[in-house]
Amino acid sequence: MRKQRSTFFERLWLTLIICGQVIVAPAIAFSATYFIDLGGVFGNRPLLRMDLIPWILSGALGYGMISLILALTVGGWMPVAVAEKGGWMPVLGISRLMKNPAMIDRARMNLLASPSGKMMKIVNREINDSNRELMEVHGGLQLLAAPLQILLAITPLLMLRFVPSTWLIPNRLLELAMIGYLASLAIILRSFPRYAERYVGIASKVRRFLVNVTRINWMFPVLFLWLVGRAIVGFAFDIMQPDIHQWQQISLEKSIIEAFMPVEVEVPETSFLDLLVALAVLPLATFTTMAALGGGRDNLPDWLVNGESKWENIEDDDIEDAILEEDEENTSQNGNDEEGEPSIVKGRKGQMLAALAKAKDDSELTNEEND
Repeated sequence: MRKQRSTFFERLWLTLIICGQVIVAPAIAFSATYFIDLGGVFGNRPLLRMDLIPWILSGALGYGMISLILALTVGGWMPVAVAEKGGWMPVLGISRLMKNPAMIDRARMNLLASPSGKMMKIVNREINDSNRELMEVHGGLQLLAAPLQILLAITPLLMLRFVPSTWLIPNRLLELAMIGYLASLAIILRSFPRYAERYVGIASKVRRFLVNVTRINWMFPVLFLWLVGRAIVGFAFDIMQPDIHQWQQISLEKSIIEAFMPVEVEVPETSFLDLLVALAVLPLATFTTMAALGGGRDNLPDWLVNGESKWENIEDDDIEDAILEEDEENTSQNGNDEEGEPSIVKGRKGQMLAALAKAKDDSELTNEEND
């Protein structure tokens, strides 16, 4: 068996990347969008918007934390150690069934069926079977997520564009957009593992080529997608031309920030567009990074990475041998049949298993009669 190479330093770097994606990337993107006012170069306005610094810092932290929570909850994130203890309920103290076998089996099945668990298996297979570097696989996943991030950014606006006006409630456009966003995020995260499993190899090669040629770092894609998504969302919003006051985002956001900060906060009128971009770019970026961080572990349990192969690789000969042993046991107790040869059941696996169960029942019944 080939020994798996250590990925400790790569996973340590991915941990720092997650912190950067949640905190640093939004702050840089907000600063690039609002902090430098190009109108102040030739006009009387100040070039640097110092009054927006409180909103830039608080908005970056708030949007980043919201995106992290969405990536973990919608993606079904669960550490292997939590699954081995029975799931979140025993770990959080909600249930007393710590390390209960039934709870452990249920937690394992939930992790296997979740997008996070499926992505962990994909990353682990690419590292071990395809012999790829962990950072290479992470870059490929980020590249595959790029078009989905752009789609997720414009989905709420498309929903408002095509929903009949009679269904829209005044001053509730933001809530409707968030409902469409959450539904789209759930669908994308559920379908992303199947999409990634097919194209992650090609995407990893492309990502490695881009890094070797352009020497871009691993934070650049998030910032680039942010700026591209911001431009696309702004363009789509200008085409729709909705009433800004109906969104009710400016006053809500300002009141929340001022409740935690003892200063008066200036909030840009288009801050809700940055909210849409943040909730589109950051959750998928964080989701792929968490998948690479979990799938790159050196000691993933066998039930997670090889559970399906054990059922798929069952050989017919093994089942026939088991049936033959049962028949020989029956023959030794009851004598041979009229032809003097034990019967061997052949056919599909389901039929063989049924014959095996029937032979076992006949054997138990015969033992009871002999007694």
